[in-house]
Amino acid sequence: LFRSTTIVTAQDIHDKGYNTIEEILKRTPGINFVNNGFGYIVDVRGQGVQGAAKNVKVLVDGSPLNILDMSHAILPLNSISVEDIEKIEIINGGGTVLYGGGTAGGVINVITKKTQEEPVKNKVYYQNSSFDTNKLGFGTSIKFADNFLLDLGYENINGNGYRRGDKRDGENLRGGFTYNISDNQTLRFKAARYKEESKESDGITKTQLNNDRKQAGTTLTESNLDRTEYSLNYEIKPIDNLTFSLLGYNQETVRDYDQKVPMNRRTTYKIDGFFKDKKNGIDLKGKYNYNLGEVIFGYGYIKNNSSRRAVHDLYMGSRKLATVSDTDINLQKNTHSIFLQDRHLFTSKLDGILGYRYEHADYSIYRNDRINIIDIKSKKNNSAYEAGLNFKYSDTGNIYAKYERGYRSPSPTEMVDKSSRYGYVLNNLKSEKYDTYEIGIKDMIGPSFVSLTGFYTKKNDEILINMVGHGVSWTYKNLQETERKGVELFAEQYFGSFRVNESVSYVDAKISKGTDKNKKIPYVSKTKATLGANYEILKGLNLTADLNYFSNSVDDNYEKIKGYSTTDLGVNYAHRTGLGVQAGVKNVFDKKYYKYKNGNSYIPEAERTYYVGVSYNF
Repeated sequence: LFRSTTIVTAQDIHDKGYNTIEEILKRTPGINFVNNGFGYIVDVRGQGVQGAAKNVKVLVDGSPLNILDMSHAILPLNSISVEDIEKIEIINGGGTVLYGGGTAGGVINVITKKTQEEPVKNKVYYQNSSFDTNKLGFGTSIKFADNFLLDLGYENINGNGYRRGDKRDGENLRGGFTYNISDNQTLRFKAARYKEESKESDGITKTQLNNDRKQAGTTLTESNLDRTEYSLNYEIKPIDNLTFSLLGYNQETVRDYDQKVPMNRRTTYKIDGFFKDKKNGIDLKGKYNYNLGEVIFGYGYIKNNSSRRAVHDLYMGSRKLATVSDTDINLQKNTHSIFLQDRHLFTSKLDGILGYRYEHADYSIYRNDRINIIDIKSKKNNSAYEAGLNFKYSDTGNIYAKYERGYRSPSPTEMVDKSSRYGYVLNNLKSEKYDTYEIGIKDMIGPSFVSLTGFYTKKNDEILINMVGHGVSWTYKNLQETERKGVELFAEQYFGSFRVNESVSYVDAKISKGTDKNKKIPYVSKTKATLGANYEILKGLNLTADLNYFSNSVDDNYEKIKGYSTTDLGVNYAHRTGLGVQAGVKNVFDKKYYKYKNGNSYIPEAERTYYVGVSYNF
């Protein structure tokens, strides 16, 4: 009631032939993607290429997917199989009180499947798509004695990329159980492992792009990703109006990459990088319902360790000439937080919320490049507040207003500068603080559901890096003030077997104070618009169509990045026997655009692609 929210269901995912969460979110209202040259980063409400990874929180069944060191590593969005998803909730703008720091853009909550009615449920599926990409998988769920559900699943996706030499091979293994101990107690366990091997080359020039979009760049990055996760969730309802849940989780993400950068005909610069992110967490939540409302309260603890090793060597042929640099980094951030939110019903038509969160973070930072060493500890405290009112003016319509004061404490990486004269130096970086004001209305107008939201976010001390000489030295600084303001419109209509939805999101993101006043936040499209349609020709047979439009943006040099639009068409059929068939065309009109641009370096996106798949549920 108090937020702008979009829901993507399992049926939506199935009907449109999505292979990855990245594909799903690209076509979701209000969601944009930015690219830092290492890969796509999901963005909400104009955070930009430096802010998106740190200000959009991604949760999977309540546990955070975000990693501690985002300097080169990319959020492993695609490590979750889309076949395992029940729904995805996208909460635009804020959420610090309930979800913690780093939510100025919003929260993406991935919820996996947990229940079923059938004693046994199995699924096998196969999909072939462009660039020799094949997806093959199966899943099985068995229900024992009506109170114990066991599920297992496996999936493999492998194929070439759009450009020559690009490749990806991903493997997902998952399993778990749900045990209903009694009518008021449930225990859930989940385990998952994802492994991926990929090859991708860097950007090419505009001339090269015009001559041959599919050609490889000069630098090839070979990468291996290995991610494991275990979680255990216990829920109990001791009395009718009180519920407790305790979530414990362990995650480990390991990524290593090798890069070969030709310097001239004879010498090559080789980079060997290794990243490891380990996270242990406990999340305790309670909900108490009273006559005129409900109180949600909780405690969270996260111990997040990150290590990095980077070795840069210069080669002539196969002979190593010198080690240019050798860097070891070990980072740790331990976070304790408590929160309380009260939703109170003043009258049958008017209710409100008040919320507060307190966070304490301890830091341990070690960096050693064989010349400079820094080994320090630090700490930071932050608080968040929220207040809102919601008025139900009719049986179908409500209007709300909300204020939130949120924060993002810096990562350990951001707390250290490096200069050519003094080496590593602990800076005095402040936490980012933001104020968001939001007003929205939701109602049924004739056959149409309409949601309209307006927002304004002012952020103080937004953290930005100034890099000199490809990592020779850098400085993190707090911008004096930035602001993001905009509107989000979503509408959906039902006409019997025909469903249509439309959305427009507009955000104006810029620096509002300081020496860079009025400069745009790079890589933020002001406008994203979507148009979707689904027509059930006959029972089980559906046609789908989706149009996505992104307006112009600018790169780091404030050069224009041209906007673009894409259109996707699909057809799917589900027979009562459990047999399903899906086929479609993405980017039907063969639009040529690029996913990354910086100066005269471009990474092109795929043109028209195809997919066809078959599945069997039994």
